[in-house]
Amino acid sequence: MAIVIPIVAVIILWWQFHHKLMWWEVLVLVGTPIILTALSKLIIETAQVHDTEFWGGWVRQAEYYEDWNERVSCRHSKYRTDSKGKRHYAGKEHLYDVDYHPPSWQVVDSNGISIGVDSSLFEALAKRFGNRKFVELHRSYHTNDGDKYVADWDGKPETLEPVVTSHSYSNRVQSSTSIHNFKEVDPKADGLHDYPPISGHYSQRSILGNGGATHIQAERRLDYLNATLGGKKEVKMFILIFKDKPLDVALDQEAYWKGSNKNEFVTCIGVSSQYEVKWAHAFSWSKSEDLKIEARNFLSEQKTLDLAAYVEWLGPKVEEKFVRFNWHEFDYITVEPPGWAVILVFVLTILANAGIAIWAIMNDHRPGGPGSSGPYEFGSFAKSSKGGKFYG
Repeated sequence: MAIVIPIVAVIILWWQFHHKLMWWEVLVLVGTPIILTALSKLIIETAQVHDTEFWGGWVRQAEYYEDWNERVSCRHSKYRTDSKGKRHYAGKEHLYDVDYHPPSWQVVDSNGISIGVDSSLFEALAKRFGNRKFVELHRSYHTNDGDKYVADWDGKPETLEPVVTSHSYSNRVQSSTSIHNFKEVDPKADGLHDYPPISGHYSQRSILGNGGATHIQAERRLDYLNATLGGKKEVKMFILIFKDKPLDVALDQEAYWKGSNKNEFVTCIGVSSQYEVKWAHAFSWSKSEDLKIEARNFLSEQKTLDLAAYVEWLGPKVEEKFVRFNWHEFDYITVEPPGWAVILVFVLTILANAGIAIWAIMNDHRPGGPGSSGPYEFGSFAKSSKGGKFYG
């Protein structure tokens, strides 16, 4: 509908000011608002569907790059001034410049993703993995030939270093107002959990809330499972603990997270102040409904919450039954812009049309004017070969 505005503007200008308009000014008047409208729609829709998911993996290799320097082309020009005071280019100040590259450290995870770290973490991982190898890089250097040291994971489960990285993807579900329309909830009032941030270089909590006596043991095991199954099954598991809350809070949590990210399996557990299991609810976009039901039943059979036992049970079940949902099944969902965005696009289109229209009327680009590039004005379609008159 916003594209109608420049069409109306052209009709009005042709009616009142066609003798002042050039044909290309009309194209600017029509084309600019259309491009503006299309670009605004693209930006708004992209913002609406933007979401972040988390990938699990482990440190496959830690790397340390020594500092080094290299010769590069000189970037400093010199000039001379002649007798008339004019400056002239006179070549380069030096034969070359020297670029210095400081030392750097990084880890490469099992998904092939490189993450910058600090020297202390590299040294800690090299000590844990029990190896530190020199790698000659054969650089073309100036005076300092920096090389590399690497430490590879030794393959032992007890030395594995879990890694979590965040990745953007298009989530049309969260912008839907008709299909999969989750109710609006107040996360603070309802005591809901936000997605935990990635802290340090690549660490993220996988159990939110207090899980009782086996919490720490369970979280270590769950971190290991998220690392080893993250790439293999394309899954990220979270466990959310709610103390003295009804089952409805789990449904609110599912609505708050819009049914979870495409690769997640989320377990909500309600406990009393003494960690007695009151209810359980699992949600995921995976079509493996059996896994959700079995998880709920396993927890419901516990009198007192034993998170460690649940995580040990969950790992093999997820490896066996979890299948990540094909997110392209939601490509049919149309994204409707919010009301404020529609108003904004109309306002910007009107302002753009008004500004371009004033510019077109007031400038000198008209037949015979200083800015004219030809004899044809808007509304003049043919020129008589005899009398030289214009017909419009």
